[in-house]
Amino acid sequence: MRRFHLPVWLVLLIVTADALAQEDAPGVVPPAAAGPAAAAKSIAPPGIDYPALQALGGVSALYIDHTYETSDDLSTFYWVQGHASGYRLALGGSLRLGAFHANLELPVQLTRLFIDSLGSSPPIPADRRKSSFSLGDVVGGGSYAWQLPTDAVTAYLGLGLRFRLPTHTMTYSFQLVDGNPYSFGFPYYFHLAPAGLFLVSYGPLSFTINQGLLAMLAKNTTLLGLPLDIPNVFFWESHYALSLVPVDWLGLSLELINCIQLSHIGDQNFQDLNHLRVFYLDPALTFDLGSYRIALAGRFGLGKDTQRFGVITFSGSRALLVRVSYVF
Repeated sequence: MRRFHLPVWLVLLIVTADALAQEDAPGVVPPAAAGPAAAAKSIAPPGIDYPALQALGGVSALYIDHTYETSDDLSTFYWVQGHASGYRLALGGSLRLGAFHANLELPVQLTRLFIDSLGSSPPIPADRRKSSFSLGDVVGGGSYAWQLPTDAVTAYLGLGLRFRLPTHTMTYSFQLVDGNPYSFGFPYYFHLAPAGLFLVSYGPLSFTINQGLLAMLAKNTTLLGLPLDIPNVFFWESHYALSLVPVDWLGLSLELINCIQLSHIGDQNFQDLNHLRVFYLDPALTFDLGSYRIALAGRFGLGKDTQRFGVITFSGSRALLVRVSYVF
């Protein structure tokens, strides 16, 4: 991880020096009418892997980011006991055309498993740690915003749709201490998340709300070479993000994420996927440096349910992100 962070910070130093000689970055929301609302400036909080905020009034940009994620408990799936960590490198971009905003992200990731037992037996010592490098799940989406007719604040109402394709399809093989082989694939889901979006800004302060459905549609996997049926899961997903832009080049944000399970799973093998109430806090710093934008963000899960949710979304319960964007 340290080897990767060194080039990221070198890039940060280079773009900082370049940006100090340039004009401030343009605001990220569409121009507002004259009056108090015209002074509003909003910098959208950076989304960390999944589930990420669907922001209104974004910018057109290309970016690269690095995310480190951890999960302390893999037992959401009954056949595996242990923990995991992941290093995720993503190339992404966003495009704004008037009131329409679209984004697409292609990740690759290194997953590290630390296995205590599989089924009723532990793996041999040489197989207790497994690493795999693979294509991650492709994430994309779009939103459309309508500016509300108000002079006191700058306000937007919008509709958004986010999706995540199950392109991350790894199978792991182990040798158990009892002499038997053991292989499995983690379940992967197609995510579909339509939402209603709201943004209100006044001067340096802005508040963003997302409310919508998160449908996780299962792509079945295999266990010991046999097909394994994975249940679909449905949530009500909420985001509340408060942002402050004290100066033109700095954004501070704090986001609360809440996912409440709507569906019930009858399969006795997946009872840990019932009654989930998930809470995350995501603090972030964003620096606008000329044509560059640097984002530093963290994710902190609150409670045991975030462990279970982090396993099925491959986003972990804790995460750290560094993103470098070129804004145009």
